[in-house]
Amino acid sequence: MKKTKVNPEDDITLGKFTPKPSPQDSYQGNFFDVFRDADYKDYILFSGGLILSAVNGALVPFNSLIFEGIANALMEGESQYQNGTINMPWFSSEIKMFCLRYFYLGVALFLCSYFANSCLYTLCERRLHCIRKKYLKSVLRQDAKWFDETTIGGLTQKMSSGIEKIKDGIGDKVGVLVGGVATFISGVSIGFYMCWQLTLVMMITVPLQLGSMYLSAKHLNRATKNEMSAYSNAGGMANEVIAGIRTVMAFNAQPFEINRYAHQLNEARRMGIRKAIILAICTAFPLMLMFTCMAVAFWYGATLAAAGAVSSGAVFAVFWAVLIGTRRLGEAAPHLGAITGARLAIHDIFKVIDHEPEIKCTSSEGKIPEKIQGKLTFDGIEFTYPTRPELKILKGVSFEVNPGETVALVGHSGCGKSTSIGLLMRFYNQCAGMIKLDGIPIQEYNIRWLRSTIGIVQQEPIIFVATVAENIRMGDVLITDQDIEEACKMANAHEFICKLSDRYDTVIGAGAVQLSGGQKQRVAIARAIVRKPQILLLDEATSALDTESERMVQTALDKASEGRTTLCIAHRLSTIRNASKILVFDQGLIAERGTHDELISKDDGIYASMVKAQEIERAKEDTTLDDEEDEKTHRSFHRDSVTSDEERELQQSLARDSTRLRQSMISTTTQVPEWEIENAREEMIEEGAMEASLFDIFKYASPEMRNIIISLVFTLIRGFTWPAFSIVYGQLFKILSAGGDDVSIKALLNSLWFILLAFTGGISTLISGSLLGKAGETMSGRLRMDVFRNIMQQDASYFDDSRHNVGSLTSRLATDAPNVQAAIDQRLAEVLTGIVSLFCGVGVAFYYGWNMAPIGLATALLLVVVQSSVAQYLKFRGQRDMDSAIEASRLVTESISNWKTVQALTKQEYMYDAFTAASKSPHRRAIVRGLWQSLSFALAGSFVMWNFAIAYMFGLWLISNNWSTPYTVFQVIEALNMASMSVMLAASYFPEYVRARISAGIMFTMIRQKSVIDNRGLTGDTPTIKGNINMRGVYFAYPNRRRQLVLDGFNMSANFGQTVALVGPSGCGKSTTIQLIERYYDALCGSVKIDDSDIRDLSVKHLRDNIALVGQEPTLFNLTIRENITYGLENITQDQVEKAATLANIHTFVMGLPDGYDTSVGASGGRLSGGQKQRVAIARAIVRDPKILLLDEATSALDTESEKIVQEALDKARLGRTCVVIAHRLSTIQNADKIIVCRNGKAIEEGTHQTLLARRGLYYRLVEKQSS
Repeated sequence: MKKTKVNPEDDITLGKFTPKPSPQDSYQGNFFDVFRDADYKDYILFSGGLILSAVNGALVPFNSLIFEGIANALMEGESQYQNGTINMPWFSSEIKMFCLRYFYLGVALFLCSYFANSCLYTLCERRLHCIRKKYLKSVLRQDAKWFDETTIGGLTQKMSSGIEKIKDGIGDKVGVLVGGVATFISGVSIGFYMCWQLTLVMMITVPLQLGSMYLSAKHLNRATKNEMSAYSNAGGMANEVIAGIRTVMAFNAQPFEINRYAHQLNEARRMGIRKAIILAICTAFPLMLMFTCMAVAFWYGATLAAAGAVSSGAVFAVFWAVLIGTRRLGEAAPHLGAITGARLAIHDIFKVIDHEPEIKCTSSEGKIPEKIQGKLTFDGIEFTYPTRPELKILKGVSFEVNPGETVALVGHSGCGKSTSIGLLMRFYNQCAGMIKLDGIPIQEYNIRWLRSTIGIVQQEPIIFVATVAENIRMGDVLITDQDIEEACKMANAHEFICKLSDRYDTVIGAGAVQLSGGQKQRVAIARAIVRKPQILLLDEATSALDTESERMVQTALDKASEGRTTLCIAHRLSTIRNASKILVFDQGLIAERGTHDELISKDDGIYASMVKAQEIERAKEDTTLDDEEDEKTHRSFHRDSVTSDEERELQQSLARDSTRLRQSMISTTTQVPEWEIENAREEMIEEGAMEASLFDIFKYASPEMRNIIISLVFTLIRGFTWPAFSIVYGQLFKILSAGGDDVSIKALLNSLWFILLAFTGGISTLISGSLLGKAGETMSGRLRMDVFRNIMQQDASYFDDSRHNVGSLTSRLATDAPNVQAAIDQRLAEVLTGIVSLFCGVGVAFYYGWNMAPIGLATALLLVVVQSSVAQYLKFRGQRDMDSAIEASRLVTESISNWKTVQALTKQEYMYDAFTAASKSPHRRAIVRGLWQSLSFALAGSFVMWNFAIAYMFGLWLISNNWSTPYTVFQVIEALNMASMSVMLAASYFPEYVRARISAGIMFTMIRQKSVIDNRGLTGDTPTIKGNINMRGVYFAYPNRRRQLVLDGFNMSANFGQTVALVGPSGCGKSTTIQLIERYYDALCGSVKIDDSDIRDLSVKHLRDNIALVGQEPTLFNLTIRENITYGLENITQDQVEKAATLANIHTFVMGLPDGYDTSVGASGGRLSGGQKQRVAIARAIVRDPKILLLDEATSALDTESEKIVQEALDKARLGRTCVVIAHRLSTIQNADKIIVCRNGKAIEEGTHQTLLARRGLYYRLVEKQSS
């Protein structure tokens, strides 16, 4: 078990050490670093992508030239039609010519768009494939100092989200930006070519339009950042509370935490509403500006047309040419943000790639002797960790290890034992002194050779996801199967490996066959043995094992040490009795040295006192020697609990990183991928939920319904805007067709309608966006609050469920609530506007030309079918693409998270080559996916031209048969065009509605879930509690392991004022007993009574008000010391706080801090040491003046020095109350009024320390083990 070292001077770290910036920190990142080591193919792809994007952009405004011609032909045709003199051959040839041009322009746009995007996607994927490999190679060659200053999660995140940002910046975004600039230049140029006067007037509005877009983006970004920061604070608080939920329950602090979360959400809601209003303004203002611009431009254009300065068609064409150019430029501008983000990501990633470590572990320099003896010399070694320069770890350590000797290093945590091994492995360089191997400084040896000469077995061995044989071959790739078998026999591993399903070919590791701690350790020993090392380093190789596993592993280690120079670190002193020499470290120096017998004879020596104070290690089979049946039971239990909660959480974290990386490797776009929605749907089914309907969401939003109804009315008005525009636009067509002297006046009156549209469109957009935004934010906050409130009311079994781990629950609050919000906020306005515009547009089209309208709908339907087919195919490919990247993503997360093992085994090249091979398939599949995505974009970009060509040809057919008029054809096409533009904008939000329904289904289910135990304490009796505890015939199994009884007919009693101690091996039911007294769970059978009342009849709140708990690892919250001590209580005076702190031996320390009791303890109490946290937890228990005090291994994670201080505080706290103590260190409970010995869920012995020793039963044997 790891120990927490506590500084006796009660030092507190109130800030983090910031490493000095290296010269490389000044590197700002260069966009063109992406092309480092690129070949000619990459440059061809990049040039081709840019040129074709520019051509594609420049071609778009040519639509206006064609439109001018077709509009002129239609207006002349309408004029002739009204006079009954239409020249059909001329009219027909004109329309056909322009339709053909539309078709050719569509083909040109399709080809340019497809090949431009294909080039850029392919280039992007090729470069990222190269960067990923360089990045992994660089990470694996860094030294320990660099890893100390970097988080593993951050490194894998750079490879997923960092690469995503680069992909976003160098992929199609560059093409969009170049295309936007080209469209603007081309549009303005064409405008000047057609009519310079009208273009000049239009150009006056360009700065206004671009300026409004810029300011909108700027204010929106700021508002979004503020909102995200506020929600991040609320999420951080929720994460901390859910992680410490048992502490929250124990101290009845649910109301306090619910209020604290509500306060955080109110601030976030305020920021969210401000953002919604800014977004509404940003949407409304450009709309008003555009309609006002239309009013001016069309009136002025009509005046010029009347004067004969320009053709009638040019009035429309110039407007659209300049407007399309301006809009495309404005839409492209935000993509600069993506390119800036890419540059920052390039900076972060290439900073890693270019970083040169001080210790170059892949260097080929240095001596490589053919043979060594194995003599080690440490001479005056001094060392300080780079991240903690103020704390010297080694202060002049000197010792020798002769060839073949076994030397043991012992001492308290943090005294420098493992540091010595790290220096020998050259993970770090010492600050002073010299380490020599056979008389030569280790710095002179080749580092890879040095590490290959040393075999290391650590406390927590790393097993890779591979077969048993492949794991052992990591030691030496050249060994035969026979060598592997011999090594496993020597490591006592052969027997259990032969029992595995595929023997040596069985895949082991996370996500495959799970091995127990002892089995992993023996595989690691075999891996070390096959290296045939001359030096063997054992770093607490058996400290995390139970007794039976320890015996087997220790035997294997003893065999492995024969004939080798061995350095051994051990907390269990019994394992190093036979060492040639024992070195006792204390505060960075060697305080004692000698053999076991020599050191134990010094009564006042450190080693002798350590042996006496040695703790009983957690052992699952310590007591199974009595009968065979118990042994089998315990072994089955041990297999079930191979993976600890901490290990499981680490595995889940790595799995999440691996999944993100996998998605990054095969995605071609940064939009929401289809598989994310599928994953969300799977999570919903796991939760036992069903998709909520939109009606369910609106029903939940009933408190906000007044705002929603008002905004929906304005949304309807906004939806009528574009169909109304098409009518006004058609009227201008009529005015220009008719001609005459009053064209200018009629055009001016018509422009007033555009002004009216500007006003109604802008106001309705502003009001509907603001009100829906506010309603969405309010509903989202309420939903978060309801879910959080219900989480706080659940019992412990809810949190034991793997679906309800901390990450899942905080993710629900952080991501699902905003997903549901999408169904109500401004996005609802956009969708409804699109739907209203579509129906009204189609209505206008059918009203003016019922026979013309269907063709527009038919072509639109054709596009939808084609686009859907491509989307379905990409969805079909999606899972196979994901599967192709599983191996590559796993290799990355595994090799980076286990960098120390990879380097110790000198397997950096091996892992790099494995990743290179595994990433080839996802790389190819991502390129193909990009080509399909390009096809989809190209179809969308060219569709409008083909649609015009088909529609006008169909219109010509109708006109030639006298079934329609030129004006009707124009009116219907424009009405449908406006409708399709609106609905395409709305369609982009449809996937968000699918996610909203899934997330709502999950969250509504979570709100409805009821707790078995009423944690609120609304029901139950509230008698005066004296403090007597009685448990009779109690049977209990944890809800997630129903078949495994933890308590099996358990009996115990504790009278008021008594101290009752529970002892026994891990898994015997001690902590479970305390959890039943706290009523985290209810017993399956039997009775648990407080005084004479059944615990189930008591109010849970009342019960917990009279109980206080101090656990092994106390949970403190990111509050002040005072708030932590008074946690869950109201109306506590400062005097009461100080009295409790004084009893807990913490008051003097607190008063020595600059802010005293107002000092924040940091997240999870991170600013306090282990002993300080424990004493704050004791003060928190004492201040409640509980009738019952529960101490669950309250000192087991502390070193001896801290334990004395904390134990003294606990002894004071026990006076005058019933106290139930769990302890592994039997010395701490010898004075208890009663000691109950537990085994296999039963109380098998009971009495005082002396009576139990006299009985010479299990307690006696446990004490014997401790003393030995």
